[in-house]
Amino acid sequence: METRKLAMTSVMAALMCLAGMLLHWVSPALVPFSVLPVFVLMSGIILGAEYAAMAMLVYIVLGLFGLPVFSSAPFGGVGYILKPTFGFLLGYVAAAYAVGKVYREGSLWRAIIGVLAGLVILYLFGLSYLYIILHWVLHRPTSLAGVLMIGFVPLLFMGDLIKAGIAVWVGQEVVRRRKAT
Repeated sequence: METRKLAMTSVMAALMCLAGMLLHWVSPALVPFSVLPVFVLMSGIILGAEYAAMAMLVYIVLGLFGLPVFSSAPFGGVGYILKPTFGFLLGYVAAAYAVGKVYREGSLWRAIIGVLAGLVILYLFGLSYLYIILHWVLHRPTSLAGVLMIGFVPLLFMGDLIKAGIAVWVGQEVVRRRKAT
């Protein structure tokens, strides 16, 4: 393992924790405007597949051990696994890995394709878990359309594509400057 990459992985995990904690003081109506997906997608570009996934795993493990780093109540602890949105956290690991695998310090187009693939994977994990928890754990009758209206439409149309663009731009800039040094 490279020391520099491990340090950058720690910084990315810390940024995830900070971004999640900042949402404690923001109105719940603004949750779709979370900056967390930007860091998830950007980490794949900056860190590469394995280190980006590791940063997301560190973030999740810290939260599950009880640190208040998640963006909604109870903010941490093992009980968070039963929240319908926990699947999006699991999706962070897979999405960051996918972005890194597709990008591999490539071109702008590889960054765009990687980030879009990461978004698709994030939604696959998040929406699948949302359906499972709502339907089989909470016993709330729900349909695929209902899950899409809860977990996809407000998030995608409230800025995830803009967040993806920001992740590509900032991630590419960080990689470019890192190569220059």
